[in-house]
Amino acid sequence: MDAGHVADDLDSVLLEEKQIRERVGELAREIDAGYAGRDLVLVGVLGGAATFTVDLARALTSPVEIGWMAMRSYTTSKRSSGSVRLLKDLDLDIEGRDVIIVETVIDTGLTMSWLINNLQNRRPASIAVCALLRKPDGPAFDLPAYVGFPVPAGLIVGYGLDYRGKYRNLRCAAVLAPHAVR
Repeated sequence: MDAGHVADDLDSVLLEEKQIRERVGELAREIDAGYAGRDLVLVGVLGGAATFTVDLARALTSPVEIGWMAMRSYTTSKRSSGSVRLLKDLDLDIEGRDVIIVETVIDTGLTMSWLINNLQNRRPASIAVCALLRKPDGPAFDLPAYVGFPVPAGLIVGYGLDYRGKYRNLRCAAVLAPHAVR
């Protein structure tokens, strides 16, 4: 679906499909260069990062295995409560392997911090983070990071990101208009 189908619900389009595709290719080349000949596992964060994870994996030239995890960060009144619940655990053994956590957007960093800690307890050789989008107040992590684009604050939808289950299939990344947030 392109932005024209839901234009009334969008405040602005941040990134067009072509821009995203080109940057995903650039990130894949950076990862290929840094992980050549290593045992690489991508850990995609469901559901928002499914599209990005698959596109990134397809752009890599190095062999890679993909695993999935799902968490829910609890919120009250649009604020994080500081609590994360594991909904789907990783089905792969990552001990001694190089892991890249793939997430579409880093916002508060709560879920990412929880995930990094969880995966470090499984004794991987290394952990890095790859995020397509990073919001201005997103925290810095003390590990290698690949970041596609800085983005402004706001509710971002598209390219896997949703609002109440909608807009994941937008091929662009856009800011949802305030009137569409109910």
